[in-house]
Amino acid sequence: PAKKESILEPSARNALNSDGLGGFFVGTTADKFAANQIILSSRYKYHKLSSSLGTSFHSTEKGSVSTFESSVNWVGKWAEWSATVPIHDWNLSAPRTFGGYADNNTGLGNMKLGWKATYLPDRSYYRFAYGAVTTITTGNPDKMLPAGSKNSDELKLFGCVTTRETDRATGNLELGTVIDSEGEDDRFIYRFGLSYEATEHVSVIGEIAGEIQGGDDKDSLDMVIGLRLAPNSTFSLEFAWYRNLRTYRLYGWDDQLQAGYTLRW
Repeated sequence: PAKKESILEPSARNALNSDGLGGFFVGTTADKFAANQIILSSRYKYHKLSSSLGTSFHSTEKGSVSTFESSVNWVGKWAEWSATVPIHDWNLSAPRTFGGYADNNTGLGNMKLGWKATYLPDRSYYRFAYGAVTTITTGNPDKMLPAGSKNSDELKLFGCVTTRETDRATGNLELGTVIDSEGEDDRFIYRFGLSYEATEHVSVIGEIAGEIQGGDDKDSLDMVIGLRLAPNSTFSLEFAWYRNLRTYRLYGWDDQLQAGYTLRW
């Protein structure tokens, strides 16, 4: 019989994540796309602001953030290269929490440039990959702070392993570190995910995504559940719900909704 190209067969789960690399909704996987193609992806995210550094807003305070991300990914023979540009629209009225702060703005967020090595060979039931993502302060980051942008550059170094659990189930673990250019927000990251191919065209994906910043409980943890629908091999839709389980974000939230698409060229 003809030898399979990979132990990880293409399915509806294969699309771009928030870093613009092949992966689940948040985590990067070791899945490989066919070489010499361009992949385009866009995602819309929405959440209501509800806390600051783990402390809930007062009852009269509120805010929300809408984000539209666009990614382009070039798949080579041994690596992926990507660029992701976010546009944010936010409003916030939290005078007691932030000392009279009430404002709104629309503009460019911090751009991401990603790279993932895909040349590592298949093993018996798993594959490794590694790479880097750099976040660059673009536009006016000070005006985009409530949307999650920062006024410092960051470098994320990561490694991941994707395993074939069954004919329908695929597991993934990503570990890495984020180095902040100002040295004040260095942190360790982890993402654990599992996808299940419900049908030939539908994948159900669940993820746990966390970040740990030193000690003193300065960490965040999100649960992500969603679907990817692929009517054909070149186009897919995705819908996801994020639930915050633990937060140490300056502008925190409880729930986030996401919808998007991925198109292979």
